[in-house]
Amino acid sequence: MISVEIIKNYDKWREHKQVNNILVKKIAKNILSRFTSFKKIKQFELSILLTNSEEILTLNKQFRNIEKATNVLSFPTIELNWQDLHSNNITSRLEFLNNSTYMHLGDIAFCYDVIYNESYEQNKTFEDHFIHLLIHSILHLIGFDHENDTEASIMENLEIEILAHFGISSPY
Repeated sequence: MISVEIIKNYDKWREHKQVNNILVKKIAKNILSRFTSFKKIKQFELSILLTNSEEILTLNKQFRNIEKATNVLSFPTIELNWQDLHSNNITSRLEFLNNSTYMHLGDIAFCYDVIYNESYEQNKTFEDHFIHLLIHSILHLIGFDHENDTEASIMENLEIEILAHFGISSPY
């Protein structure tokens, strides 16, 4: 089971009714079910902030020391490594859970203005672009990154596979 808390502090998000708990749960379930390491965890929690350029700029400056609005920021609760996800090593990385069946994945902040502009520039629907960014950000929460070409390729291929499951073509 996946519990999702969504805070909308910018009214323009209300125009996109498809961006809701049901969508987020479907995406998260699809991603998490791909990794046997998460099988013992029965309850996941995810917090999402749907905001504007001003708020995301503040967050980006505060947490990344970058003075620029961005489309999405991910804040994992636990630092994981994607290479451990296909093995049983993840249980040792989650020692503090002490056989718990609960895991808070982390927090994600999305910026309406940047996502809207990018979707327009890339000739995509707002919802398809949001779904791609949601997939991307959840992958970050569970230890994926794109710091080098190899990592980027692995992450992008997984994103493409998940997007295809939801009927969305590759953004790459």
